[in-house]
Amino acid sequence: MIARLRWFYFLYFAGVGTFQSYFAPYLRGLGFSGEQIGLVTFAQQIVAAPAALIWGGVADRLGASVRALAACTAGMLFALCGLPFARTPGQVGVVLALSALFSGAVVPLLDSTTVEAVKRVEGQSYARTRLWGSIGFVVTAQGLGLLLAFRGERAGDRAMPYSYLFCVGAYTLLAQLLPPVEARADRPRWRDAAVLLKNGRLLLVLLVCAVHWAACAPYHLMFGVLVRDLGLSSVVTGAGLALGVVAEVFALLAFPELLRRFSLRALFAAAFAGTALRWALLARAQRAPEVIGLQLLHALSFGVFWGCAVEAMQRIVPVRLRATGQALFSALVFGAGNAGGYALSGAGYDRFHSAGPLFSYAAEVELLPLVLLLLPLSREESSA
Repeated sequence: MIARLRWFYFLYFAGVGTFQSYFAPYLRGLGFSGEQIGLVTFAQQIVAAPAALIWGGVADRLGASVRALAACTAGMLFALCGLPFARTPGQVGVVLALSALFSGAVVPLLDSTTVEAVKRVEGQSYARTRLWGSIGFVVTAQGLGLLLAFRGERAGDRAMPYSYLFCVGAYTLLAQLLPPVEARADRPRWRDAAVLLKNGRLLLVLLVCAVHWAACAPYHLMFGVLVRDLGLSSVVTGAGLALGVVAEVFALLAFPELLRRFSLRALFAAAFAGTALRWALLARAQRAPEVIGLQLLHALSFGVFWGCAVEAMQRIVPVRLRATGQALFSALVFGAGNAGGYALSGAGYDRFHSAGPLFSYAAEVELLPLVLLLLPLSREESSA
C-alpha cells in the first residue's frame, strides 16, 4: 500500500510539474492574453472548490476514500482527453472546468488515505511518503523543459498537454489498483462536518494558508512566462523549479526535527517571511543564476509551509472527518486562493505587460498572514 501511494504521489506531482511549469507559456504560445490565461484557470478553481468538498464529504460518509479517489482520477482523465485539441479560451476553459469536477478532490482524498495508511506501518510518515511527489515534480519540470528547448521552443507545443495527459493516465491506472482501506465504524453525518466551520483554530489556519497561497499565484501561473519575458530558455524554468523542489524535499525531511525544536506558529512565520523575501527579490532578478538560485527559498514557501499545514490539520480535525477537513482545506486554500490569485495575476500581466511587478505585489500580500500570526488570538490558537 505505501509503495503504491509513493508512486501515486510521484505521478500526480509529475503532472503538477508539467502543468504548473509550462501551461501558461503554452497558452501564451496559442495567443492567449494574460487575462484569458487567468480566466480559464480561475474557472477551473471555482469549480474545483465545491467539488472537493462534495467528494470529501461523500468519502467520509461512506468510509470509502480509496474508491472515491479511483472515481475522481477516472473522471479527470476522461475530461482532460480534450486538452491537446482545445485551441481557444472557451474550449480550454470548458476542458479545465469539466476536469475540475474531479481533480479538486484528488489531493485531499490522497492525503487522507495516506495519513491513515502510514499509521498502520511502523517507521512510516506522511512527510516521507509525500516527498515522492516532490521527486516527480523535479523530473518533469526539468525533463519537459529540456524537451521543449530541444524541440525549438515552439509556440503552443502540444508536447506539453500530451505530457500532462500521460501523467494523469498513469496515476489514474494506479488509483484503480489501490487496496481499499478498512472503513471506520464511526462514520460522520453531514451535519457533523458543519461543526468544522465553527472551530476558530481551523478558521485561522485556513485564512493564513489561503492568503499565502493566493500570494504564490504569480509563481504558480506566471513563472514560466517571467522566464520567457526575460529572454531566457525553458531550461531555466525547469532548472529553477527543479532546484526549488529539491529544497522542498530537504525541508520536508527536516520538518519532524524542526517541529520538535520550534513551535508551529514560529515555523509558519518563517515560511511566510521567507516567501515575502523570495517574491521581492524575484521581482528584481534579471539573470538566469539569480532566477534559479532564488528558488531555494521554496524550502520555506512550500516545504515548511506544507509541513505546518498538514500538522495543524491533524491536530485540529477529528480522524473521522479527515477527508472532509482536507477537502475543506483544498477548497478554501487551493481553490479560493488560487482562483483569486490567478484572476488577479492574469489581469495584472496585461496591465503591466510583465510578470515582474506581480511578484512585488505578491511580496506585500505575503506580509498579511505574518501580521495575523502576531495577533493575540493567533498566538493562542496556533500554539496548540
